[in-house]
Amino acid sequence: MAINSAIYSNVYNYYRSELTPRSSSRFDSHKKKDLQDVYKSIVNISKDEPVFLLDRSKELEDYTIHMKENALAFSNNVSSIIGSADGELFTGQTAYSSDPDSVEVTGFTQKTTEQAADSEVSADTANTQYELSVKQLASCQENTGKFLDKIDSDLPGGNYSFDVSTATSTYELQFTISDGDTNYDIQRRMARLINNFNLGLNAEVVENSNAESALVIRSNSSGDRESAGGHFIISDDNTSQQAGIVDYFGIGEVTAHGRNAIYEVNGVEHSSAVNDVSLDGVFNVSLKETTPDGKPVTIGFKPDYEAVKDNIISLAGSYNDFLRATAEYVDVQPRTNLFVADMKNNSRYYTSTLEDMGVTQNDDGTLSVDAEKLSEALKNDDRTEDLDTLKNFTKFALRKAKGIQLNPMDYVDKRIVAYKNPTTAHYANPYVTSAYSGMLFNSYM
Repeated sequence: MAINSAIYSNVYNYYRSELTPRSSSRFDSHKKKDLQDVYKSIVNISKDEPVFLLDRSKELEDYTIHMKENALAFSNNVSSIIGSADGELFTGQTAYSSDPDSVEVTGFTQKTTEQAADSEVSADTANTQYELSVKQLASCQENTGKFLDKIDSDLPGGNYSFDVSTATSTYELQFTISDGDTNYDIQRRMARLINNFNLGLNAEVVENSNAESALVIRSNSSGDRESAGGHFIISDDNTSQQAGIVDYFGIGEVTAHGRNAIYEVNGVEHSSAVNDVSLDGVFNVSLKETTPDGKPVTIGFKPDYEAVKDNIISLAGSYNDFLRATAEYVDVQPRTNLFVADMKNNSRYYTSTLEDMGVTQNDDGTLSVDAEKLSEALKNDDRTEDLDTLKNFTKFALRKAKGIQLNPMDYVDKRIVAYKNPTTAHYANPYVTSAYSGMLFNSYM
């Protein structure tokens, strides 16, 4: 029996909407050789890994995935501080915004001459500077319903439904109203229904000072889609169950259309459906607030010692986030304490020589940086040895993070069944790279 292709399309769109992709950075993209090296490393680990039994619980899955994600986030943060995945620590320059509250720099690239020739972007990116004015931010569509008495309701009980049409498909949402349900009860139930279906919409119930509540529905995506009918349409004109609920709550009217971001770069106007934009492939920036007329935000690179200072402060912050996120699992998986203790002890070895630069270690293993002391220290020309110590510390932390990325099962409480003979050559099973191979693609769709 032939199956209509529209059915496949609806099924795909429904399950695709269930996925909540993790925001990725440019450091999540790799060359073929990088992926081959990762695969070989995992295979080599599995060769000598002892045979063990695991508690296949949801808590264990969450633990191993979060450990891997925390390590990956730390590695990516360090790469963004450097400016490239294989860059040199504490050298060169870093991007800055003269008003990060209005325009935040989220990434940058210092291209080589060969890269610049290929991309038709000037190779002298170190001297690149942009004057950026934000005229309008990109916004989403919003349908704000009527404010109604929270404890009252004029809707009779029964089965109701309404249709939600998006750019990809149309869905009918059904629910039942019982006698005695208040406006507030029904609005909250409708909000949960919309949010649980992951339609690319976000719904919430808002209240005012008059003990009234309204249902507000917003699109997750931004940009001007007015000519295409908007980001979504809500109606119950042709629904299968009892109608009238859309007009009663007033959620069918668009109260704010989606808008494009409008901004000027060096006097030239541009438009974007989102607030995250690229400036000639050199800077990635996030538009946060409109800027006053005649006061553009300057985007460029900072002088060397300022960049180094900011890199060290950013590195300490990323390291602290990584250590704290890992330490949260000590009670869940006690062996994690071995990793935390190892990080503390090795950090103390490095930071014991950096106090004159303003870098010290706290009792919990996190790092503190005295910005003024660090700034003064960096202006001296005899700090090469101290910077080398910081480089070695960072490389150590990255090695530990990479170890967790490759095999987060190292710190899991597991029952060892048998150790492999260390004097015997073991063969890797190419189909079982490690105990967590099923987690490799978690949240990367």
